[in-house]
Amino acid sequence: MSTPTRNATHSLQFFKNTRVARTLLFFFCFNLVVFVPLTVTPATARADASTHAPKGVFSESFLLLLEDAKDAEREGKRLLIFFEQDGCPACRRMAENTFRDAQVQSILKRDYTLLAINIHGARETTWIDSKIRSEKDLAAFLGVRATPTLLMLDGQGKVLARKVGYQSATDFSALLSLVPSKKY
Repeated sequence: MSTPTRNATHSLQFFKNTRVARTLLFFFCFNLVVFVPLTVTPATARADASTHAPKGVFSESFLLLLEDAKDAEREGKRLLIFFEQDGCPACRRMAENTFRDAQVQSILKRDYTLLAINIHGARETTWIDSKIRSEKDLAAFLGVRATPTLLMLDGQGKVLARKVGYQSATDFSALLSLVPSKKY
């Protein structure tokens, strides 16, 4: 009968002498180096944009919302938060129609930093009170119960406007034009 040490030595010898084993080991190590970093995201990863809207409309963020509001103000903009959820027909309609409108995109790029929050999401957010909450808890804290909901914030994080429900491109453009002009 063989000893455990002898079996381990025999297994190592197998790897050293077998071309197939060396090839398998190479592919295993290659996959660890190449693909594992793609699936692991650090806790500080920037938040993805909306699952509904076209690329380039929403900003990336660490969801430190007071900092985002201050950054927007430094750029001469307001922070606009779009609360959405997966499977929301009105959210999808805004993405397919409203956010693709050239006038809406022009106003957003000029006057707003736009972020997306999923009301059932688990990403960490930090509200203006410096408390860390999941997207879901933040939505509950702010009383967001329906989607889409839009919150417009000034540079200190004060909510300037709140709008619930679908907005056509015309209505949304008009709403977006009110806040920078301070006619709200």
